Amino acid sequence: MVKVYSIPDCPWCVKVKKYLNSKNIEFEDINVQENVDGREEMISLTNQSSVPVINVDGNVIIGFEKEKLDSLLNL
Repeated sequence: MVKVYSIPDCPWCVKVKKYLNSKNIEFEDINVQENVDGREEMISLTNQSSVPVINVDGNVIIGFEKEKLDSLLNL
């Protein structure tokens, strides 16, 4: 399961989601600007509030780290 914690006007969030779509990876997009529970979940995982945050089966990436993301997704 892949979750992307993001906000609409974040350019790196947009890049992460476009990249995942280009690789046909299904993900849950959690808008932490509107979703209070999602924001609290993200903060509990990372102890910070910057986005994007990507959660791949419990492995958390803060920011768009393509190589780390590829490794976790076996790409």
